[in-house]
Amino acid sequence: MTQTTSVRLAEPAHEMAREEIRKQAAFLSCEISNPRFNDDGSVLEYDAPEGAPDALAGRVEALARRVQRSLRGLRRKVVYRSLAAGRPRFLGGGSGFSGVTATGEGQVALEGLPLALYRYFDRTFESFGDPWLARPILTPTLIPSAVLSKCDYFRSFPQNVTFACHLIEDAERIEGFRARHHERDELDDRTLSDLATPEVCLSPAVCYHVYNLNRGRTVPEGGLAYGVCGRCFRYESSNLGGLNRLWDFTMREVVFLGSRDDVLARREASIRQMADFLESHELAGEIRTASDPFFIAPDAPGKTYFQLSSETKYEVSLMLPDGDRLAVGSHNYHTDFFGRAFDVGVEGAGAMHSVCVAFGLERWVCAFLAQHGEDPGRWPEPARSAPEIAGGGRR
Repeated sequence: MTQTTSVRLAEPAHEMAREEIRKQAAFLSCEISNPRFNDDGSVLEYDAPEGAPDALAGRVEALARRVQRSLRGLRRKVVYRSLAAGRPRFLGGGSGFSGVTATGEGQVALEGLPLALYRYFDRTFESFGDPWLARPILTPTLIPSAVLSKCDYFRSFPQNVTFACHLIEDAERIEGFRARHHERDELDDRTLSDLATPEVCLSPAVCYHVYNLNRGRTVPEGGLAYGVCGRCFRYESSNLGGLNRLWDFTMREVVFLGSRDDVLARREASIRQMADFLESHELAGEIRTASDPFFIAPDAPGKTYFQLSSETKYEVSLMLPDGDRLAVGSHNYHTDFFGRAFDVGVEGAGAMHSVCVAFGLERWVCAFLAQHGEDPGRWPEPARSAPEIAGGGRR
């Protein structure tokens, strides 16, 4: 049995603060789920098992106070708002689409129309790199732990990491594990002691492979562009649910490497591409400043404030029913962080700067179906006439 706990805040949280608080609240305790605000942001509610420690409410309140203090005075900047955002329509609801089947926590299988739409978005967003002759590359699902550490992931986002490991190479341990699990359907409580320290993780972002690929190199003066797509893994605790927020999902990315001016110019061009795409597909949404869900640590508020105030991250936020939003993509400027971390230079321009334009394909499927429904005959022309859709989803 669960119960709802309400925490009244000292002052109402504005929209950006609410988003940050919801991102982080689930990681205060595994007993917290469904954090939400009332209409004016003055009350934060969450669900927890009956008998959960009373101290949870104090921790939730402290988190809210810390985030509000760090974001006080900041307001979100909207760099583009689609025409459809002024009159959003929702013909398909928010979830439960035909052809989408949950197969595990944060895992789904796609078939039929959702799969055809997924393939359409993948092909279309791959073409976003065409003006820069983006090099297609295939990257692995695994990423060395040492590479992820260089990306500052363990310090900034440890809550999201999915570790990949194996049994220790010891015949007695392996046989003991096999015998204990001969008739078990789940791993037992001794399993961790049988596992080796993880040397690799499941990749949380495909662009990290691009920076590692260029380790120790010098990028040409005109810069480089890569087109990459792969499975990504980010554990989000009780925030996981439906197509909105998956543990195992697909990211299509266009990655720009070069001088500061070059990569920022390419980001501006990619934002214009996205604005045109939203209009041609009659999608209600915005391109706006955002931040990553940094872990609750002493420097987390500073990182969040920097991202929002310096506009290093823009998200593509599409509208869902009941006033919800879904971030389906982003345009991220990393300054020269990855250039310095991986010793990548630019000919005549010092350390490499980078921009990653990312598209979460399953989220695009979710938001598109929520707004336009499951009847392709009622879809905007570019999607309706696409070979993946017009061909009956068999491509």
